[in-house]
Amino acid sequence: CFAAQVLHFRPVVWEVERDEIETIELPLIAGDTSGAATAINNHGQVVGISGICDQAVGRHTAKHAVLWQNGSVTDIGDLGAPFWNTPTAINERGDVVGFAGTPGDPDGNILHAFIWTKDGGIRPLGELPGHVYSEASGINERRQVVVLSCDADFVDCRAYLWENGAMRDLN
Repeated sequence: CFAAQVLHFRPVVWEVERDEIETIELPLIAGDTSGAATAINNHGQVVGISGICDQAVGRHTAKHAVLWQNGSVTDIGDLGAPFWNTPTAINERGDVVGFAGTPGDPDGNILHAFIWTKDGGIRPLGELPGHVYSEASGINERRQVVVLSCDADFVDCRAYLWENGAMRDLN
């Protein structure tokens, strides 16, 4: 870890049985040392990140966007870069949204919203016209996704609704 950071992060879930809380550590991708759980649905499917100890929870700590279910971890893919692959939400169908780095940005500061489905894999959601940055933050059962889209200077940031491949500016 970097100098100020001493500890690795580990993803966990808590289960309650007969008034006792049990902490269960979730497995990481083989070779990874840090991770975090970021969302869970009512079926017990958990999404999060797996990677190496980096600047807290992010950048290279988010080398892999992952799905945990039935005690195993699955790498759900990326948009071409080994950093910032971060799921933010999972719906009851098991569809996942979040944001990921792109290979054209070596510093990892320009992120792009994504959706992952079991049948379709991971794919970018895009940005509003004139924007270069986006983050998906929520998804419902109809696969409607709410996304933040920003220009390069983060001066013009707007929300949009993504549905069936189409964006609708919410501002």
